[in-house]
Amino acid sequence: MGEGLYCHPGGKTAYVDLCDGLDPEDIHAAQIAHDDLVAAIRGCLSDAWWPVEDQWRGRSGRVVAPNSLHEVWLTEDSYGRVHVTFGIRHGLEEHVESLAGYWMEVRAPVFFDRLQRLYPLRVRTGPWTSAERVLRRSAA
Repeated sequence: MGEGLYCHPGGKTAYVDLCDGLDPEDIHAAQIAHDDLVAAIRGCLSDAWWPVEDQWRGRSGRVVAPNSLHEVWLTEDSYGRVHVTFGIRHGLEEHVESLAGYWMEVRAPVFFDRLQRLYPLRVRTGPWTSAERVLRRSAA
């Protein structure tokens, strides 16, 4: 049986098939593709976010950008997918966490729409299944 798709209850996740079209043996090309994804993610965020290099969410989620309420972290799997999660920043006080949860519902789709203009995104439809993420229609 294969590896299930990452899902975090405190965030919204989409994933990028980062190794699609890459030689699986070319570690250097994979690192360049990963670095490019991190740069693109940071470019999709406002100045209220800052880059971090060595911050983790659990054992496998690497935080790439936090702000006062949220953080974006990456979780990679053995199939070359990078799961990008927009979630509530770890360690917030309870009343602030509620505020972050409210705003996450508004801000996460905007972030993913921006990222989807640069990378094809997929979303989880079940433990082992996914579908192409549907880009939201812009408000007129």
